[in-house]
Amino acid sequence: MKNQHTSHLIKILSLSTIALVLSACGSSSSESSSTTPETTTPETTTPETATLPNVLIGAVSATSGSSITINQRELPAASAEIEIDGENGSLSQLQVGMMVEAETNGTQVTEINYDSNFKGPILVENGTASIAGMILEEFDSTSVNNGDLVEVSGFNSAFNTLTVTYQQAITNSLTELEVEGVITQLDTQLRTFQLGNITINYQQAEVDGFISNGQFVEVEGVMQNQQLMASEVDAERQNDFDDNIDTELNGKITFINNNSTLMTISGQWQVSLTEQTRYEDGTVYDLAVGELVDVEALYQQQSDLFIAQEVDFESSSSNPTAINKAFSVAGVASFNEGIVTINNHQFTLNNQTVFDDGLTQATINGQFLELEGIITDDINIVSEIELMDANDSLSLTGYVITQSEQSTLWGYVSEDNSLSAYADQYAELECELVSGNQVRACRLDD
Repeated sequence: MKNQHTSHLIKILSLSTIALVLSACGSSSSESSSTTPETTTPETTTPETATLPNVLIGAVSATSGSSITINQRELPAASAEIEIDGENGSLSQLQVGMMVEAETNGTQVTEINYDSNFKGPILVENGTASIAGMILEEFDSTSVNNGDLVEVSGFNSAFNTLTVTYQQAITNSLTELEVEGVITQLDTQLRTFQLGNITINYQQAEVDGFISNGQFVEVEGVMQNQQLMASEVDAERQNDFDDNIDTELNGKITFINNNSTLMTISGQWQVSLTEQTRYEDGTVYDLAVGELVDVEALYQQQSDLFIAQEVDFESSSSNPTAINKAFSVAGVASFNEGIVTINNHQFTLNNQTVFDDGLTQATINGQFLELEGIITDDINIVSEIELMDANDSLSLTGYVITQSEQSTLWGYVSEDNSLSAYADQYAELECELVSGNQVRACRLDD
């Protein structure tokens, strides 16, 4: 299974700074004497030695026999070990646009790994290309037919969108394919599930982790009889960074919680925002889904979170093709087999869900909780769970549904009919809890 650093294709850089070479000459002076003139040696500063980051992940823009250019930085790589899809390779085999992971010893590249994001059958509908439900932006579909096998490399620009930087046709139908995405239509008896339009058969697969609808998985296998016969299904999605490693994450925000203390970058990296987090070219109030940011952070193994030190807002050249709607709900929760239920509405936990306030799956049943997350393919995927005081106002974000002249939001009804003002709309509301599923004074959440 592909390395987690590369598979989600977010540029990760050590915060080790590339030092500018400085040289300065001190002033010279001489004091005249009637006898021998005194000469002084000008003061100079010793140039600092440039230090490469420990890890760089980004697109190849050029190669030569002795160097590789990644993220517009030319790096010495004459003695680097090259691995391409798990096989030994050479610098000359690396192509422009491939997203690679390069490790360095501080002065030169020691190892380069390339793993494609997807190898699988393409689907083109209404001019939009996708693989396994993942929308492909900037994909050239002019010479591609539905069902053709292609290899793509790129970076996640939204929860379900990949911006393609490299693509290549696959001509060997027996090539081992690699796809990833969110499980739907899981059938545990037939041992099949869907990733977008692809049926995955995992009868003979090695399964790592717990699989359920809404769970993000990586799959390897071969196409046979219109199904991808999986040899491996990975649902663990564990990061393998060292503890406290300095990192830089570059990507688009795909989730931000109500109080702007947790965000997800490119559908993968969970970033904790604290009072100490600094902001460049914006403020905490500018954080929003779709914003392109650079995040300097420290990775914490225990929590599997990146603690943001600085967030730098970048101008975005284009908006994602699809942005998933966020949801927020609070109430007394029941929990069973990865599903939290509030007011008969189901919310799916996955391998990215962050548990706050010391909560675990073993302790959430019967608790009054606030859940926040993303609605995708009609599945409510939970990004964050935290305890909540039932006396506090409820943050309710979602679709207000009206049936028989009664408006409801996540099973709540308003005794003062205040929900009716948002009938059949997606709304971010704040309501006062009365009792049970009764609320009042629902208003837009500023």
